[in-house]
Amino acid sequence: MKFKIKTYLWSGIVMGVFSILMLLAMPSQVRLPMFDSGAPSPRIIPGICLVGILICSAILLIESLVFKKEKIIEFDWSKEKPCIFLIALLCVYVALTIYIGFIPAVIIIFPIMLWYCGERKPFIYIFTLAMGIGIFYLFKFVFHISLPGIPGLGG
Repeated sequence: MKFKIKTYLWSGIVMGVFSILMLLAMPSQVRLPMFDSGAPSPRIIPGICLVGILICSAILLIESLVFKKEKIIEFDWSKEKPCIFLIALLCVYVALTIYIGFIPAVIIIFPIMLWYCGERKPFIYIFTLAMGIGIFYLFKFVFHISLPGIPGLGG
């Protein structure tokens, strides 16, 4: 299945909607300090970035709709399916990390990804799993940043 995508039009729409939603959500998500210390608001940098995205989105929409300037790409599902599957696996990995912990998610998803990509050497599987577990303990004991551990084991 193939279809054509007007990149300026769709990029302008998607990023414009994203920036508007984030600008609306920011007051409830980024709290202002209780006392005015004279420092800039914590909302200033994200706000500037989101307004910049909104301006660029408007420019893309104007180029597409008013000036009829457009870049059209052809989306071929058969060529894009492997990438979409890997992106879906990464989304499952994030969900598993939240619900069952970092190490179990690494043990489940990374071997599936390696197998799907055609890797069959056992050493690569062992190395990848060891690096995933090593990264967990690097963050925990060196950087003192808690990643979701194994529920029930205090990980």
